[in-house]
Amino acid sequence: MIISHRHKFIFIHVPKTAGSTVSAYLAREFGPWDLQLGSWKDALANGAKANRLALIAMFCHLSPLKIAQTFIRNHSVDSLAGVALSRRFAGKLADHSSACEIEAFDPTTWKQYFKFCFVRNPFERAVSLYNWHYRKADTRPSFSQMLCLIEAGAAEKERINWKSWQLYTKNDEVVVDFVGRQERLSEDLRTVCDQIGLPFDERFLTRAKANPRRPDIRSYYKPGDRERVERLFGAEIEHFKYRFPD
Repeated sequence: MIISHRHKFIFIHVPKTAGSTVSAYLAREFGPWDLQLGSWKDALANGAKANRLALIAMFCHLSPLKIAQTFIRNHSVDSLAGVALSRRFAGKLADHSSACEIEAFDPTTWKQYFKFCFVRNPFERAVSLYNWHYRKADTRPSFSQMLCLIEAGAAEKERINWKSWQLYTKNDEVVVDFVGRQERLSEDLRTVCDQIGLPFDERFLTRAKANPRRPDIRSYYKPGDRERVERLFGAEIEHFKYRFPD
């Protein structure tokens, strides 16, 4: 999630929709008081630097020993930006804060700034979510079992960050100014940059968490799974006319 006061925009980071790539691209143009939560490792790797807000958060919310050790090891404290800002805004905002949460945090900024997010075909996003969530697990449930856990209301207990439509809508109405699609990431991010007055240079579009071995989406789906995804993401599927991949 980003709130940029320099460029007057708000980016809502929907999980598994190239949000880290978008964040890493935009963070290179931060002003001193711009706020990014999440994706700092990718942003730093793409040329971003900890800004004034992040540095203040470090010295207020991290121990002097931690700061000194990091500086000695890396000759920089930029790598501490993510954890420091997360602590500074804990309980108020998070990596994947919703439109309602951001509006409650700063109503004036929400009203005045350009707001956008990116979405992705839910049939593909569900598989990406599954592989990401269980990437470090010694054992994992099946894809079908994960969908059943979400349907049963166990997502929060299992820490499955599955929501998308709920992040950029209010009362089932889209409340952002622009919704880009991961399927046309370059084209739609260029549109965003034009709107907020930033140059667009595809060389810095890093595809931060792209899987070099694209999975066969259909192989994950067993009987009943398509219907489960349709129930979980029905509003988004209908609104954007997404269909199961051929």
